[in-house]
Amino acid sequence: MKRRLSVLFLLIACVVIPVQAHDIGVSQTELVEKSGGSYTLSVQTGPAAALMFSTPQLPPHCQFIGNPRGVQGPGWRSFEFACENGLTADDSLALPWRRDGIMLTVTWLDGSSANSLFKYEAGQITVPLAELQAGSGSWFSAAKRYTTLGIEHILLGFDHLMFVLALLLIVRGPWMLVKTITAFTIAHSITLGLATLGFINMPSRPVEAAIALSIMFLCVEIVHARQGRVGLTFRYPWLVAFAFGLLHGLGFAGALSDIGLPQSEIPIALLFFNVGVEIGQLIFVAAVLLLAWMLRGLKLETRNWARVVPAYLIGTLASYWFLERLGSIVFQA
Repeated sequence: MKRRLSVLFLLIACVVIPVQAHDIGVSQTELVEKSGGSYTLSVQTGPAAALMFSTPQLPPHCQFIGNPRGVQGPGWRSFEFACENGLTADDSLALPWRRDGIMLTVTWLDGSSANSLFKYEAGQITVPLAELQAGSGSWFSAAKRYTTLGIEHILLGFDHLMFVLALLLIVRGPWMLVKTITAFTIAHSITLGLATLGFINMPSRPVEAAIALSIMFLCVEIVHARQGRVGLTFRYPWLVAFAFGLLHGLGFAGALSDIGLPQSEIPIALLFFNVGVEIGQLIFVAAVLLLAWMLRGLKLETRNWARVVPAYLIGTLASYWFLERLGSIVFQA
């Protein structure tokens, strides 16, 4: 009987000890910004589990206030630290905590807050402050950050680029090109501003599906024009560009809101994200025009049917995007 009890206790120990070694779960964590560039990082835990929460790794311009191993309170373990010029979107915290993740809520000095889930990976929990609406640190840093984001968004946003390419296949003459691109710019700037400031609120999935539909419309107009049926788009491309530009601006706004904007940086973010979008757009237009000039220099003979091939290719790609995005709306519902 004693031998059986010994075996039973041994089995229980083998089960319990590994469980204690790796406690599976997600810990509630708070980061609070205080005056003078100081911060309190608190994680919900009791004294028995405090050893799982070792010293966080701070950015180089930050240092601990008091004990780096933290202070245990009733239900919480807190770490105090201060950062020269404060935490910015370029900073991150590395938490070597033995948890599967944390649900972190941050409260900034201006009263704004954000929260997100961060998982345990590669031996630590990494917290990029950019995902928690951290500020840029300075006017110049903010301008650089949002300009870069705007350029990246337009150059990696193939649907927006295909719309611009379809416009280039329609527009004839440099003056009409300037009018069309300007109309598109003004239109998407209007809806980008209104949506970011909260005056317009549109679900992203229908907007993205409608953007794909706008590209299909331009491609149909190109094919019809080659067949002798010249529509409104060829007569007034700037008007069509303005109308669809309002739609594309909502798409830009969705991308900007996904970044997570600090309330204090909304005006500068709007301005320089839009600047970045225009820079990326002009880079693309210049590249297409340069390629067209080089092809004309080769004096290649092209058949009439070949001139509509780009429209068919763009239209096929846009049709795929539309069906894919429409499907996401239907199945989400």
